Parts: sequence; C-alpha cells; structure tokens
Amino acid sequence: MDRSVNYFYTSCTRGDGWPSLSRFHADLEYRLKAQEGLWVAGVLGPQTGSGPVLESGVTQVGVMVALYSPEYFRDRDCGLEWAVFRHRIRGQEYRTDLPVADCLIPLVWKPVPRRERPLDTPEPWPFLADLDGVGTEAGDLYERRGLSGLMQSQLPEAVDLYVALLGLLAHRIARARGIGLEPLEGIRPWSLHPAFGTRHSAVRRPAPAPGLAVAHTGPGPGLREDNGYLHFTDTGHRPPELRSVAISYVGADQPWADWMQEVLEEDTDAAVHQVRWRTELEPLSEAVQRAREQGSRVVVVFSRSYFTAGAPDPYQWEEVFVGPDAADLIPVQIDAEPRPLLVRRGVPVVQLTGSDEGQAQLLRDMVHDLGPAVPGQHGGDTR
Repeated sequence: MDRSVNYFYTSCTRGDGWPSLSRFHADLEYRLKAQEGLWVAGVLGPQTGSGPVLESGVTQVGVMVALYSPEYFRDRDCGLEWAVFRHRIRGQEYRTDLPVADCLIPLVWKPVPRRERPLDTPEPWPFLADLDGVGTEAGDLYERRGLSGLMQSQLPEAVDLYVALLGLLAHRIARARGIGLEPLEGIRPWSLHPAFGTRHSAVRRPAPAPGLAVAHTGPGPGLREDNGYLHFTDTGHRPPELRSVAISYVGADQPWADWMQEVLEEDTDAAVHQVRWRTELEPLSEAVQRAREQGSRVVVVFSRSYFTAGAPDPYQWEEVFVGPDAADLIPVQIDAEPRPLLVRRGVPVVQLTGSDEGQAQLLRDMVHDLGPAVPGQHGGDTR
C-alpha cells in the first residue's frame, strides 16, 4: 500500500522545459523528505496534461507552487488549476483567521512583466529578501532569467542560491500545509472557468507500440489505470518485433520515462514499455526482472530517487547491475547523485545532461549499440 502523503502540487506547463521542471519538482520533493520524513511526496501537474491529475491533485493537496512564465499564463490547463485552487482558498478565508492565501506560492520560472500577468495574480514570492550573503551575480541572474535560468547556470553562486531556495521553500510548504486547506467539495473542477489561458497544454502522448490496443474512453482492454495515470498493457496479440525496450524507473522520474519512450519510439523497429518499480511491493531485483519480461533491452533510469527507493540491501545493487547477467541493462543517469559503491565499480553508465536532440541521439545510440537481441536472453519480446 502506498503510504506517501502529498505535501505540495507543482503547477506548471510542459512548454517550459519538461526535464528541468521535473528536476525542480524532484529536488523539492527530496528536500521535503529530508526535512519532514520519507513518506512525503508531491504531485507534478501536467504529467499527461493537467486533466488526469486534476481531481486527485490540485483539488486535494494543501499547497500549490505555481511557476510563473509567459507560457504558463497562456496555458488554459494552468488557468483551470489556478481557478480551482483560488476557489478553495477564498471559500475558507471567510471562515478562518488563518493566512490561507499562504497556501499558494508563486515563483518566477521565466520572468513576466507585471503588466502582462492576468489580474488577481499575486506578486511572486520575493525569497531573495530572506537570504543573507547571496552573491549579487546569482541574484541578478534570477531576476533576469528566473528559476529556469538559475538551474541551467554553471556559476557556483547559482548552485548555492538554488539550494538555498529549496530549503526556504520546503520550510514554507511545511508551514502552509499546517494551515489545513480544505479540499474542493460539492462541485467538479471542470465546472469552474479557467482564470487565464487561451490554449491547452501541448502534450505529446506516446504512440502505442504495434499490437497494443488503445481505448479512447477510459480504461479498457489494452489500458490499465495506476494512481490516476493510464498505461498501455499487452493485449496478447503482439506481432513479431525486431527489438523491444523496457524502461525501469521510479514514480518521481515519470517525466523522464515519458521522454525516453517518445525518443525511442521514433525508431519504428522498437516497442517501448514503461515498467515502474513498485517500491512498496517488490525488491529491486524483482522490479528489474519485470522489466526484462517486457523488453529484450532494459533502460534503467538512475537518479537520486531511484537510489533512495525501496531501501535495497547494498549487495543487491551488485547482484543486479554487475556481471554478465547485466548485459541487457542500460543504466542512464539523469542527475549528479553519487551512485552506490557497488554500482560505481565496473558498471558503464550513460550520463544525460538535458533533453536536446544530442542527448536523445546518445540514448538511441546506446540502445542500438547493444546489438541484436540474443535468443533466449532473459525472455522479453524475443520469445
């Protein structure tokens, strides 16, 4: 059973750079886990567009972090999230003296002039005023390029400022959650008018692999629902394939798994399947074996979240990732988190530094360079 508690909701638009957004969300979640406990989790808004997580996320979670940008205010889905959250705040402000408005925390992802922001949107949180000794260069960088520019900078000062922001933000979220913002009740979120936005999120939905059925109206044959998300599943009528790939990942890295699937599915010879590690239900070895049953090659998404999930025995890393039995595994690391000692020894790891076409080609090359599937190796789709 999932024992996690959702502390915050990140409201953003995929058009602002999905890998950077998901990294920020994961970094903030990690900081809150260190501060409040390992059961803490967050909800990242537009996983496949805002709709699928709207009712389970922004209508229920007690704190929303809104990432301002020109794209954000043009996005109608973000406008609906904003309308739902403001409706909750205003409904409670009349019945309490608590600072309910503090449950909404705006940050500058990319700068937006005040005159270009919709009416009734508060000023971004001026967190720089709460910090002492911040280098003027890093502060100026945030003012000019926002949080997105700060995260992409190689300046040591920028890294320090980013870490300081995460600490301040985690404390503010914890305080705001103590206010106890009430969930939306009595109305459906889609009955509210979006506060802003003229278009819906530009979301590329991964195309199904050959032989997978796609239901268009809710879960059905070929689809399963897991925590509010729809996943393609095998219908049992897959034609022969030249190659298949499985992606093993943890839930916090869902956006990266989506991106990798999109990249690899551009190769028409490949059927790509996402296999999420159910950290509460299975050890690392079983999660990787489930992935092998779905693909003759397995891309493993290494990250801070992956290394801290499931509390595997240290020697289990070596058992899974070291030696000839690991020949079908392609570890791909998406951050700079130090790997467990037994994984650092003799395990070739691809380091991704972004999601541009160069990084996408690096991922494709790693999958192709592994060569054709070996008959009988770990099952997978070559059976």
